[in-house]
Amino acid sequence: MAAGKYLLSAQTNKTFDHTKPLFEALAPAVEPGRPVDTRRLALVVLRTVAREHNDLVRPHIPLLIPVIFASVRDPVIPVKLSAEAAFLTIFSVVEEEGAVFDKYMADKGKSLPPAQQRSMSEYFKRIALRLANQAREKKEAEGGSGGLGLSSDEVEDEREIWSVGKVELGDVFGDNS
Repeated sequence: MAAGKYLLSAQTNKTFDHTKPLFEALAPAVEPGRPVDTRRLALVVLRTVAREHNDLVRPHIPLLIPVIFASVRDPVIPVKLSAEAAFLTIFSVVEEEGAVFDKYMADKGKSLPPAQQRSMSEYFKRIALRLANQAREKKEAEGGSGGLGLSSDEVEDEREIWSVGKVELGDVFGDNS
C-alpha cells in the first residue's frame, strides 16, 4: 500500500530508476502462495497505478504480467477479480482493445514458455475482450466518455490505498438532521 501511495502521489520522483524497485517488490507479492490479502492489495495497487499513471507501469509489463496472469484463474474470488481488473487496465483493453497486448506478445511475450503464451492469448481473446466490452457498455450506460466519473470499485480501490495509515471516522460527527 505504501508503494501505491508513493506511485500515486503528485510530489514523488517517478523516473524508471525510482519506480523499478517498487514494481520489483509488488510483483512477488502477487504470486500464488502469498497471503490472500497481500495478493489482492498488491493487485489493487497495480490496477490503480495503471489507471492513473499507465506510463509508469508499461515499462514493467514483462515483470508484472506473468504474476498477474497466474492470478486470473485463482479460486479466491477477490484475488481473481483484482487480477482481471489489473490485467485489463495494464493492457488498456477497454480503450485500446488488443493493441498493447498484441505488441507485448509480439515482443517481450515471446520469452514466455509456449504453453503460457498460448494460455494467455486464449484468455485474452475469450475473457479479457469480453470483460472490456462489458466495461465499455457500462461506461456508455453511465453517460458516455468518462460517464459519472470513476466506477464504484475504482473509487473503493483508491480509497483503500489512501486510507492506509489514517483513521477513518466516516460520519461519526456528521449531522443526522
